[in-house]
Amino acid sequence: MRRAALSAAAVVVVLAAGFSFRPAHEPPPATRFVGEGHKLQARPLPRPKQLPRPRLVRARSLALGLPWHGRLVRGVRLPREGRAFFTWNPVRKRSPNAGWRRYGTDRLVHTVLAVVTAYARSHPRAPRVGIGDLSRTHGGDFGPRFGGIGHVSHQNGLDVDVYYPRRDRRERPPLSPHQIDRALAQDLLDRFVRSGAAQIFVGPHTGLRGPRGLVGVLPAYHDNHMHVRLARRPLARSYVLGRSQRGRPIRVLRVGDRAGRRKALVVGCIHGNECAGVAVVRRLVPLARRASVDLWLVADLNPDGHALGVRQNGRGVDLNRNFPVNWRARGRRWDPEYPGPKPLSEREARIAVRLIERLRPDVTIWYHQPQAVVRISGHSAAAARPYARLAGLPFRALGSPPGAATAWQHRRFPCAAAFVVELPAGRFPAAAAARHARAALRVSALASRSC
Repeated sequence: MRRAALSAAAVVVVLAAGFSFRPAHEPPPATRFVGEGHKLQARPLPRPKQLPRPRLVRARSLALGLPWHGRLVRGVRLPREGRAFFTWNPVRKRSPNAGWRRYGTDRLVHTVLAVVTAYARSHPRAPRVGIGDLSRTHGGDFGPRFGGIGHVSHQNGLDVDVYYPRRDRRERPPLSPHQIDRALAQDLLDRFVRSGAAQIFVGPHTGLRGPRGLVGVLPAYHDNHMHVRLARRPLARSYVLGRSQRGRPIRVLRVGDRAGRRKALVVGCIHGNECAGVAVVRRLVPLARRASVDLWLVADLNPDGHALGVRQNGRGVDLNRNFPVNWRARGRRWDPEYPGPKPLSEREARIAVRLIERLRPDVTIWYHQPQAVVRISGHSAAAARPYARLAGLPFRALGSPPGAATAWQHRRFPCAAAFVVELPAGRFPAAAAARHARAALRVSALASRSC
């Protein structure tokens, strides 16, 4: 009893002296510093168990337009703080950041939380990661009128500012590059690279490095934070437009920016034995990730002819002579240019007409073979000439034959552009398909109505 009493008394004396017992393996608590200069005070951070784990939300957010000219639909708000991060208001210079400045797509918010959580597990003694501005509640303008220097980008929920960790472990942005813990900052940057970031901008004096084309230096205001931007996922959806004469489905894929001011239609194959354009259409799908145009892609308008390896459709009709413009009867089934018994007698041609009537595209590109030329006459040449230059093909001012799709479009929609790209004969290399896809995307994004 006496020995137990002495032990208890010793414990009381030790505690009274200001000591505490802590297991040898447990790191000391992190500290939050408040104030500057002589007013600096150290306060213990809340232990991790005192901070709630952020609740993850799936909202099917939409990032519309461009980071510097866009908006956010069904955005998700990043929590004000968590076990691995705090938020910082760059205008008021304090934590947490205002709620309306913390909105992003659900994918951006989930990416940020996943990266900082994994970072914290790997660096348990490091300070929490500072997160600055994401986007406004519904995206859009985030300029100086919203405080500070504002943002040119941060408009569609795909951008976030992440402050570099400080060597002194203070939870606030570094005041100069000398205060950056470069090893921790580089690790944090590498984690965002691996998470699928499309672009990361760092300051010129940070010494941080990353893959060329993905990590770049932005001199203005980026010596205290990295600007992380996620790639916009293509808003892709496939629709069945109808079925061919022999029952095969004809599909259209919608990609790019649904809110884009321009609509474009690309048809990869209308003659069944001239289908190299299908490869161009396939290349367009991933390229449309950053497109500012509402892009509609029909890989194959003539699946029956393609399956048979013939120019005509499954009933022996040349679809590009079956449209209701200057149509005239001639020949018989399976003749090379048989126009059908009457205009729009074929399901495939009717499907194309319905789609074009509905979309009213600003530009339509029809792929053929094997003449290796871009051809059209009239006002559509204004769109066809740049395509020819970008794709490396000659341009010819040639009219459309009777019953052709482009001739019908010129009469029905005289202000819109529609032209033919004749690809070379034979094997079509992947590099050539990529070059034509880039040309198609460029022309689609720039084309405008002539009246």
